[in-house]
Amino acid sequence: MNRLGQDGGFGSDMRMGRRRHLLVVGAFALQVGLLAGPAQAQEAEPAADGDAIVVSGYRYLSEDTSGTTGLPLSLEKVPQSITLISEDFLEATDARTLGDVAQYTPGALFDGNPGGTSSVIKLRGFAAGNAIDGLNVGALDYEPDFATLERLEIVKGPTSVVYGAANPGGIINQVTKRARAGTLSHIELLGGSWDRWRIEGQLAGALNAAETVHVIGIAVHEEGDSFMQRVGSAKTVLYAGIDADLSAGLTGYIHGGYERYRRTSFDGIPTLPDGSPAPVGRSFFIGSGDFELVTPVVRVNGGLDWEASSALSVSLKVNYLRSNTTGESGFGYDLQPNGDFLIAVNKITKSTTEAFSAGLSGVYKFDDLGLADSFITVAANYQDYETQQAGTIPDMPQGDVANIFDGVDAIEALFNSRTYPGFDYGLNRRLRYFTLSTQASIKVAEPLTLLGGISWAKPDVSKQSGTGPWQDFSGDSQTSLRLAASLEPVKGLNFYASYSESFQPQLFIDAVGDVLPPLAGEQYEVGVKYVSPDRRILLTAALFDVRQANQARYDQTIDLIDRYAPVGKVRHRGFEMQAVGEITKGWQVNAGLAILDPTIREDDDTTLIGKTLTFLPKSTASIYTSYEFGGGAFVGGGIRYVGSVKTDFDRATRDIASYTLVDASAGYDFERFRVQLNIKNLFDKHYFVNNYQTLFYGNVVGEPRSVTISLRANF
Repeated sequence: MNRLGQDGGFGSDMRMGRRRHLLVVGAFALQVGLLAGPAQAQEAEPAADGDAIVVSGYRYLSEDTSGTTGLPLSLEKVPQSITLISEDFLEATDARTLGDVAQYTPGALFDGNPGGTSSVIKLRGFAAGNAIDGLNVGALDYEPDFATLERLEIVKGPTSVVYGAANPGGIINQVTKRARAGTLSHIELLGGSWDRWRIEGQLAGALNAAETVHVIGIAVHEEGDSFMQRVGSAKTVLYAGIDADLSAGLTGYIHGGYERYRRTSFDGIPTLPDGSPAPVGRSFFIGSGDFELVTPVVRVNGGLDWEASSALSVSLKVNYLRSNTTGESGFGYDLQPNGDFLIAVNKITKSTTEAFSAGLSGVYKFDDLGLADSFITVAANYQDYETQQAGTIPDMPQGDVANIFDGVDAIEALFNSRTYPGFDYGLNRRLRYFTLSTQASIKVAEPLTLLGGISWAKPDVSKQSGTGPWQDFSGDSQTSLRLAASLEPVKGLNFYASYSESFQPQLFIDAVGDVLPPLAGEQYEVGVKYVSPDRRILLTAALFDVRQANQARYDQTIDLIDRYAPVGKVRHRGFEMQAVGEITKGWQVNAGLAILDPTIREDDDTTLIGKTLTFLPKSTASIYTSYEFGGGAFVGGGIRYVGSVKTDFDRATRDIASYTLVDASAGYDFERFRVQLNIKNLFDKHYFVNNYQTLFYGNVVGEPRSVTISLRANF
């Protein structure tokens, strides 16, 4: 749907003609890790002819995250909570969406899928930002296909000192897949529940005899129905990349692709006024099977990395992303005890997101000056982010009231009775900003390192309603700070304390048509990280306190456009733990736990001060573990827990119940082949996820038990 971000990100939730709206204690030593399946590695080692393909799941703990953090530090030394999601973990769990990933990531929350277009993810209770190869791309209106990614880097907490403008909760960085020596080619076939099928192919190799230029090409096609009546989807993905060693110390890459997503629009089932679920089955559908949303996506990204000397390195990166969603979407809202509810249709003629970003950065290390493990970074970034939305709300000649007890066919017939013309709408928004930043890390004594950083950003914010003139809402320039201290009493064990600030322009519209003031926040965090000497396991724990002003909250609907008002100040405090890696040879695990306490500290409505924020679970936990037996057989399993969700400040409506999901997998590697079975929601738990942070539009039913089986051949 016409969703351009949540909680005041790089866009606003615009819904034409509608409103949108335990303390769990665990021992740190019992947390065990994130990798799954016996083939959990960032890159497989090439196998000799006739040998089984063996990969090591813990290797990705050595990945370089400087593209996201701006810090050339190993993972355990970055004074911020970071979760890495490897390509092989995604494959082992059959993760299909960012929502699947969030449920196995401590501190991340799956916050619904409005319109069925893409998962909304929150980090530490705030909307997550999105980046590709370390450059911000704003909101996503599609689910990225993981076949084109090496890993996800989920950085929790403010990143404005790197990006200039960034959400306080953190950012999800997609690291696109590169071609390297040893990158395997493969073909994979998958089939599963509800007629789901998928074919995926990857070709990789060197272009020259010296093997200084490598290429990769990926093609995917997937289709399937759903446990819900009338709902189906399909996608096609084409991706290509060139990675080259251009000269001594100089490397470059260019990656790009085309993706096309088609899916039946579905926006959830309204709840009864007291918050009780509608008395219908899991597969009940509100909408029309003829209403499809289509999103083509084009993206290109590239870069140059130059190691000028042992002390100086320079990086240049560019990104371009364009997506456009069109089609019809039907939705229902305001369910009454007698079964009556309102329906509407949104014909989207344009919902375009276009983002261009470029960054130039440099790192200078002070080792040659006698300051070992010390450095300074400088960076300049530019982003141009624009959204264009236009559509029509058609007339409903048979009225806009349906009854849920009439059944799916009768409700669909009402949706199909819409006629044109209707009410036309349009809203365009633009955000441009330039950022300068620097960070310095100095090891002042053998166990103590101090870090300081500052960024300066100048945003230009404007919006246009319909065919009216562009209005400028640009504010003053903004500086953001980061300060941290780290202690490493023994090698691999790091204690840290940090302070960081966030700044994020908003594109939400208030009751008089003005853009809301920027989000402004600060975070205090203390934590500890430990990586084993062989880098097979990483343990992390963090306490955080995030304070933010001007968070958007739904206010009213005027001229069929949702309007928002800023919350004075909110405070999210919490605790996160995670353990990742290989406990013993063949036994890999990932476990995480998060506690969140979100409250309102200041607001014009004094009755809300001190209240717990709604639609945020206070506790989440997960574990995924696998074991590889001799001979190629392996088994795995996972548990995902999400605590209950409060739906009203004074509990006037029912909570959304907590849920626990169990997953399982098993497979066998033989020669260059792998067969794998995945079962999600093994015990068929019936659960709900809310869309839009309001019961007015209701909840989406969680997916029942599903089964997939895949066969992969590497060559």
